[in-house]
Amino acid sequence: MPAERLEFPAGFLWGAATSAHQVEGGNTCNDWWRFEQIPGVIRGGRGSGDACRHLERFDADFALAQADGHNAHRLSLEWSRLEPARGRFDPGAVAHYHEVLASLRRRGLTPIVTLHHFTNPLWVADAGGWEARSTVDAFESFVGFCAREYGHEVDWWCTVNEPEVFAFRGWSEGLWPPAVRDNSRALQVLAHQLEAHGRAYRVLHSEDRIDADGDGLAARVGFAKHRVQLEPLRQWHPLDQMQAFFENRVFNEAVEQATVTGTVELSIPGARSVLRELPELKGALDWYGLNYYTRWMVRSLQPVPHVVRPGALLNDLGWEVWPTGLQRAILAAGRLGRPVLVTENGVADATDRLRPRAIVEFAEAMHAAIADGANVLGYLHWSLLDNFEWNDGYHGRFGLYGVDFDDPERPRTRRRSAEVFARIARANAITDEARAAVGE
Repeated sequence: MPAERLEFPAGFLWGAATSAHQVEGGNTCNDWWRFEQIPGVIRGGRGSGDACRHLERFDADFALAQADGHNAHRLSLEWSRLEPARGRFDPGAVAHYHEVLASLRRRGLTPIVTLHHFTNPLWVADAGGWEARSTVDAFESFVGFCAREYGHEVDWWCTVNEPEVFAFRGWSEGLWPPAVRDNSRALQVLAHQLEAHGRAYRVLHSEDRIDADGDGLAARVGFAKHRVQLEPLRQWHPLDQMQAFFENRVFNEAVEQATVTGTVELSIPGARSVLRELPELKGALDWYGLNYYTRWMVRSLQPVPHVVRPGALLNDLGWEVWPTGLQRAILAAGRLGRPVLVTENGVADATDRLRPRAIVEFAEAMHAAIADGANVLGYLHWSLLDNFEWNDGYHGRFGLYGVDFDDPERPRTRRRSAEVFARIARANAITDEARAAVGE
């Protein structure tokens, strides 16, 4: 059956996702901007710079999404732009994000707002970053400000994005700021991010009392979890099996379970374990934000522990394109007992050779998961625009729309995959309207 003829639940969210630092440009007051100035840390040697100039072009970019039948959009508020010094909020930045949210609403796009998407104000980084408990306090204060300032415009809140990726990339692999290679410190950072999520969850429900959508819920709060599929490269090899098991337990299961039980229990061989009881974290999840891209085959006792399956179809970053894994990831996430919102899913594909077919297959996999009983709220494609992909620089092109980074004033280039996605979104929007018309 063609993907545009698959029926999804009424009220299903269809849209794309971005993050502030990756698209806005000019975020000079955060730790990533400073990190980008170090020679050799960014692939191709080019930092975020002007990025997509989305800071100025947001309304025109949202018009593209509206024209393609999107009804939702995920974005982040740049903490360093709003609060460049502790306790001092920039009036111009505050007003800017009001304009952004008003543009989304005007164009019929439900805003899904992320409050921490990898970047930190310099004053946070210089005070110890996420290794310091003071950062949890500072983030809680920032969340409270956002809830009070933007609560009448936002109902869907995402507290933190991929806390496990954030911790391990920056404090274990050393590829992101602060470029540390210490698993014990990585686990401490992950624990602090989970604590911050729990505290943010309580603050958002306490401070955001205005129902922007008129659906009876003033705040729906979740986090975005990168649920990579981890499998032993050699199914018969006990060490490969053991390593895949332990990685999955800490990277996926321990992070998920903490939001239900309130127990943060993190351990990996050779590192100091973390065991903490956090009452504010218990039950702190209204929805599970699922980021899904690929699977990694795990091999033990090797310098490179994660490899792709031999013969696999690869995207431009060398990741396996495996749409079937989305169904598995949704079902695994759903076992937590919370509805699932696919907050990121996409393919790095500069030529748009793989993405159109992948979008169809991802939709089919998601539909199959729903048929298997999963409660899926929506799908947000990564990304609306080509953007700055962290230490991969401008090499990974994930956009439904291409961006000319040498001349960011040029119009966005609509890719064939944007039309494929638009057909699916439009078809299901019509289905929802038809159901409403007959009172179903």
